[in-house]
Amino acid sequence: MSEIRIQTASEALVPGETTRVPIVVSLNEPLKVRGLHAKFHGAEETSATYTSYNAATKTTQTHTAVEHVDIVKADYLLSGRERQGFFGNVADAFATLFGGGEHDILEPGEYPFEVDLQVPADARPSFAGGKCRVFYELSVVVDIPLARDLKALQSFQVGGTSAEASRPAPAPVRTRFPEDHQRGLLDSWFGPEIHGEAALQRNTFVAGDTIEGILLLETPDPLEHRGISVRLISVESTTAHGHTDEHVHQGEPMQIAGEGTIAERFSQQFRLPVTLPGPVTTRGERFSIDCFVQVEIDVPWAKDPKLRIPITLYEH
Repeated sequence: MSEIRIQTASEALVPGETTRVPIVVSLNEPLKVRGLHAKFHGAEETSATYTSYNAATKTTQTHTAVEHVDIVKADYLLSGRERQGFFGNVADAFATLFGGGEHDILEPGEYPFEVDLQVPADARPSFAGGKCRVFYELSVVVDIPLARDLKALQSFQVGGTSAEASRPAPAPVRTRFPEDHQRGLLDSWFGPEIHGEAALQRNTFVAGDTIEGILLLETPDPLEHRGISVRLISVESTTAHGHTDEHVHQGEPMQIAGEGTIAERFSQQFRLPVTLPGPVTTRGERFSIDCFVQVEIDVPWAKDPKLRIPITLYEH
């Protein structure tokens, strides 16, 4: 069976450095080849789901918009001729059908090639979220007239900097509810009246750290609850072709108070181990990922109050 093998020694690429990648085209029979092409593409990809209403059919349709912002894009002609586009390929296919066409005939065997991949020094780290991702891929195509092209794809990982000197200094963080997160109409209708305040010793963390904080709650009337818990969340906010969307990654909740009643005032210290709930804090051209410590109060027969404390998460 004919195939393309991308024989990379490692799937990791380093920003600002050049990596040479061997490619082997292995053929088990003679093959007409117009060209052998490679493409290295790194980009931000964002998606957003939206709906439209069709008045004629009186139906609502769901669509997904996808947008790319290029980080790096390099094309390589390894052998043969450049691509001719749709009409050029159709004309060449007809010529090939009648014994003509522009192509080479490769005999069975292995044909080695190499490409040099270079990632910009300021390239964003690769990751995959629910609505956005940053990817780096090398694709190789053998352009075959009148037949299905041979193709291969290799994904690469680009890491971020771990230099603590480039990061902002940690600072205490404090959030009030509902002053900092305004009480909406649904909260007024279906949620209990409650005021809260939370504070953390610092606002930057890496996986394996422990978050230390304190929670204060006040209610004008006694409030029964089934428990109070904290968890880490990361929130993706994306834009694609003018449409916006959001996706929330949630870590496992940790209970800090069991079932009980808040009589006017409640306070509780907590320690939450940092296990990454999803992508870490980052920004792109069309997306942002923000991380929070989320306090959740389980109130029976009412909308559960939630308090988000903004933090910055790093992988390491």
